[in-house]
Amino acid sequence: MKIKLSILLFLLLPVLAFSQQVIDPDSLLKIVPHQLVNDFTHTLTADQQQALEQKLVAFEDSTTTQVAVAIIPSLNNKEIADYNVKLFRAWGIGTKKNNNGVLLLIAKNDHKLNITTGYGLEGALPDITCKHIIDEVIVPSFKGEDYYNGIDAGTNAIIQAVKGEYTVTETTKSKHQYPLFLRIIFWIVGIIVLLFLMTKQWFWSLLNIASSIAFSGSGSSSGGGGFGGFGG
Repeated sequence: MKIKLSILLFLLLPVLAFSQQVIDPDSLLKIVPHQLVNDFTHTLTADQQQALEQKLVAFEDSTTTQVAVAIIPSLNNKEIADYNVKLFRAWGIGTKKNNNGVLLLIAKNDHKLNITTGYGLEGALPDITCKHIIDEVIVPSFKGEDYYNGIDAGTNAIIQAVKGEYTVTETTKSKHQYPLFLRIIFWIVGIIVLLFLMTKQWFWSLLNIASSIAFSGSGSSSGGGGFGGFGG
């Protein structure tokens, strides 16, 4: 009985060791996964992971472009963009000839995510497009903890971008952004008003008073902020 128990423990050791290692981001650089969707947090169900895998495999078969997804618990204080580049290279995503891979990395507990793109796809997926996909497509679902739909929509956007069907210019127009000619008019009017005020004696008197108040003391200040949800 003791012999059988020893054999069982011996067989389970590699599994137990691996389960501990995946918590450490550095350990992921030493493995090469055999699938495109790799969830080390058990966030996705088996059906969800299979659906994403089938979609990305079908896209790879038709284009040779590999779009991979990795969900890890934490970066352990590593910078996500730098780490994602290392993971991208370690896993060899995309073909060596075309360097046409994409890796969507999600550090779930850190509330961080990043898209790393191979050189062959930088024209289709520049930084501004990746940032827009993260901020406008993926993060809204993640804020509601709907990870599957966020990843599904995000990978769809990546696929559209690779095909040339996703353009940031058409989707990032702010409702509060004025046309260029109006902004030029605002600037001109502002300069005219400022020049007019500078001809008034009382304007300089007020400016002197404001300056004396502003520099009457000394000190230092620092500002910072945080964002409770996912950030790019």
